[in-house]
This record gives sequence, structure tokens and C-alpha cells, in this order.
Amino acid sequence: MKPNRRLLMLGAAGALALAAAWGGWRYFKPASSQTVSAGTTFTVARGPLEVLVLEGGSIEALNSQEIKSEVQGETKILSIIPEGYLITPQDVENSLVLVELDSKNLLDSLTERELSYQRAFADFTQAREQYEIQRSENQSQISAAELEMRFALMDFQKYLGEAAAEEVRNTSGVEALAEGPARRTETGGALDDSEGGVAEQTEEPAPELLPVDFSQYADPDRLGDGEAMQKLRQTLNDFVLAQEELEAARTQLEGTQRLYEKEFVTQQELEKDQLALQRAEIKVDTSETSKDMFIRYEFPKQAEKLLSDYGEALRKLDRMKKQSVAKIAQAEATLKSAEAQYELQSRRKRELEEQIEKCVIHATKTGLVVYGAGPNDSWRDDIRIEEGASVRERQIIITIPDTSVMKVGIKVHESYVKKVKVGQKARIRVDAYPNESLVGEVTKIGVLPDSQNRWSNPDLKVYATDIVIKGTHDWLKPGMTAEVEVIIEQLSDVTYAPLQAINPTLDGPVVFVKTALGEERRSVKTGEFNDTFIEIKDGVEQGEVVLLRAPDDFRRESEEAASGGERKTKGKEEAGGDGGEGA
Repeated sequence: MKPNRRLLMLGAAGALALAAAWGGWRYFKPASSQTVSAGTTFTVARGPLEVLVLEGGSIEALNSQEIKSEVQGETKILSIIPEGYLITPQDVENSLVLVELDSKNLLDSLTERELSYQRAFADFTQAREQYEIQRSENQSQISAAELEMRFALMDFQKYLGEAAAEEVRNTSGVEALAEGPARRTETGGALDDSEGGVAEQTEEPAPELLPVDFSQYADPDRLGDGEAMQKLRQTLNDFVLAQEELEAARTQLEGTQRLYEKEFVTQQELEKDQLALQRAEIKVDTSETSKDMFIRYEFPKQAEKLLSDYGEALRKLDRMKKQSVAKIAQAEATLKSAEAQYELQSRRKRELEEQIEKCVIHATKTGLVVYGAGPNDSWRDDIRIEEGASVRERQIIITIPDTSVMKVGIKVHESYVKKVKVGQKARIRVDAYPNESLVGEVTKIGVLPDSQNRWSNPDLKVYATDIVIKGTHDWLKPGMTAEVEVIIEQLSDVTYAPLQAINPTLDGPVVFVKTALGEERRSVKTGEFNDTFIEIKDGVEQGEVVLLRAPDDFRRESEEAASGGERKTKGKEEAGGDGGEGA
């Protein structure tokens, strides 16, 4: 791009000042009513001068209610209230429908979801009842097993007696049967994964009953008052009685034998006593055998059987408790799964119902209906709001501005944003009402450049700035175009001349003063300026006449200087390019 010839002749101070002016910092006229004439000269004046930032913007509401689509995904607008409609308090009271979105797909989904919900509810009810049934069955089975265990213990105690039965229980280890197999690891219970695996787990063998010598309890002194004691006493008594009867039969036979030898008794009576002696001997042998059989076989067998029955009852009770834990855990898992599925279907059904409710949007606040995010977004086709248009979730459908407090949104160039401060006053003129003058105040300056310009012009950095309008004005409408004069500084008494009178040179800005002898070139020192006038601190005085158009020879000189600078710049670029290729 070729360099501007006038800028090549610009001095340091003048270049900065005029570059800012030409770069787009637009200013209003000075406070005095004097303006630049249409001629080629201007009489240098002195008086007040305002330094202003002039920007255009749109009228907006300071606070607005944004009505967004809360329907997931994308849906269509079936009906919408006309833009510009004024929502009244009566409309809010009657819940006026502002927007109706298409809910057909949601209604179809709700029908399918209702079927899934009913199935989930039935499964949950069945699982809950089955859980209660399982709990009841577990209690019944455990109670029956506990009763069977108590009866087995009572039978054992009844047979041996409580004291002997307690002693046998302590020495036989029968109580350990109820504990079940204990699991352990070879590392003492800890899992060893140092080699990337898990230590082998082993299971201890199930405990067994220790052998019990029940013959030692076949003693009246050790047995308690039980069935075994009664049976033992009976066998012992039978044996003793049999021995006594045997002795009596022997004595009787001996007497009969002496009487028979003296022929006092007959042979038949002698044979009768001999037979009685034989019966007594047999009875002794029988009672002794019965006593030995009871002590050696029947007593330990019955005692061991009753002890085994008691142990088996303990095992059954333990198994029943473990089975109850497993069954109730399975029933609880089924119940939780059914409950989770029921809650999931309930939530999804409720969400669909809420989505269907959100398809109809009612008025909740008074105000003016504006489509989309506001007038500034009306140019975007992707957010066009109308019946039949598709809207996305979280997309703004309607904005209802609060017109009691209005503002003007402007965008300030990055080179001037440092001069604009919060609290500065501003004058506002609305294009639709040019004769109305409004007063505003800067309330907000953007921290980052406006992102909307990044695509259209990435080199242009502007900052969104809000100017709040003082007072309430019924005729103000959102979207109206307005011009804002932000008052940066007010100079009370300065010498000024039009911007056209300043000519940039390499040695600084100059003006051409019209004198009686002709045109006089003078260097000047400039200060603040606006879009029309610039402050002259030194070089000319009030009342002197300056040219608004530089003489032809000066313009030719400036053009030649600019051409020479352009040639030098081009030569340096070519030399640099050759050097780069040679390297």
C-alpha cells in the first residue's frame, strides 16, 4: 500500500493530532456558534471549545426480560404474538399466550414414555412386595430352625442331664459348627498384589465334632437325672435283683437237696428247685448282658446321635441365616434396580411433561414485545423469528424491554476508549425526533473489544459502551437510531482554527497566514481538537486570517517529497529482498 503523501510531511506533534482526527475520532463543533465558512480563508477565533466523542448507536432498554426457548433440541413456532404488541397488566393477569411451540413430537414421546413408566411401576411394586415376602419367609425359616435347634438341645439334655450335656458341649466343640467355614489368605488376611496378581485364597476346612468317650458318663455319679440315668439305673437294678434271686434259688435248692436226701421231699420238688436255680442264673446272665449292652452300645450311640442332631440343627440354623442374607440381598438388589428404573422413567416422564408445558409461553411481565434479542439482531437470518421458524434451545424468542429506563449502546474506537470514563456526561439526539435533546451519562465501558466485529473487520477494535438516558420519555422506542456526544473536556478560552488550515510537514504542522504582503508560512503548536476545529497554542493570534487551502507550490512540494519518500521506501524494500535472496 502506498504511503499517504500528506502524512510523509507530517511533524511529530501534528502527525499524532491530525492522524487521530483523520483516523475516525469524530468531534462536534465548538461551543461557540461560529462555523467554518465555505470560502478559502478563516479568521482565527478565540473562545470556548468542547472536546467530544461522537458515535452513533441504538436506543435500548437498560433492563429487559428475555424469553428463551426451553424446549430441548429444535422446535418450530406455531404461533407468536405480533411484534410491537404492548403487554398490559390485564394480559399478565389473564396469562396471555405469547408463543406456542410445536409439541407433537413431545406428545408422541410422552405416550411411549407412559408405557415404559407403567411397566417400571409394576416391576417396582412387584419387587417391593417380593422383598417383603422374602423378609417374612426368612423370619419364619430362621424361627423354625431356631426352634428345631432348641428342641435338639433339649433332647440331648433330657437324655444326658443338663450338667453332663453342658460338659459334653464344652468338650466336643459342637458350638463351632454354627460359625461356618472361615476364609483367610496365606498372607494373614491381606491381599498381596506385588506381582500384579492377587494372593491365593484358601478356605479352612469345616470344623468337626471332637470324639467324645461317652462310656465315662455311664456312671450314676456323672450322669444327671435324665433318660440315660433312668435306663442305667434300671439295668443295674435288674442285675442286682437277678443276683439276689440267684442266691435265693441256690439256698432253696441246697435246703431241698438235704430234705430230699432224708426223703422229706419228692424228686419232683427237687427238680423244681433245680429249674428255679437255672432260671435265676439265666436271669443274671441276661441282666448283666443287658447292662453291658447299654453301657457299651446303646448309651453312647443314643448320646452321640442326640449330640449329632443338635450339631446338625446348629448347622441348619447357620445355613438358614446365610441363605436368608443371600436371598434378602438378592431381593433388595432386585428392588433397588426396579426402584432406580422406576425413578428414571418417572423423571423422564416428568421432564417430557415439563417440556410440553414449556411449549406454551405466557406473559409474566408488562412491556413491549420485541422479537429476538433486539433490533440489532434483526439482520441475522439464523435467528429470524416468525411463525413456522425453527428455534433452538436457549435461543431468545422475545425480548420485553423495561422502557422506564433507556440507554444508548455505542461502540468506541480503541484509540479513544482511554479518554472515555464512567460518569462523563453526554448529549443525545434521536434521529426520529431531531428537535428533542436528551441528557445521558456513561455507565459502562466494555473490558474487551466487541466480538461481533471479529469476523467482518478483525483489525477494527471497538468497545461497547452504555449511555444511560436521564428521565423517562414515552416517545422513546427500542431500536431508534441516535447520536451521542460524550463530553470529554470543555476548554473555556482557547485560540482555534479549522482543521483544514493545518498542513503537516516533516518539521511539524504549518499554516499559511494571509497578510498585506502576501501568504506567510508559519509553524504552529497545536493542542486539543474536534471534528471541525483544533486548538492553536502558538504561531497565530486571534483575528489573523489563515488559508483553508494550501498554495499550489506547497502542494506540489509535498507531493514530490511524498514521491521521493515512496521511491526510497521501495528501493530499501527491493534491496532487502535481493539481500535476502543472496543469503
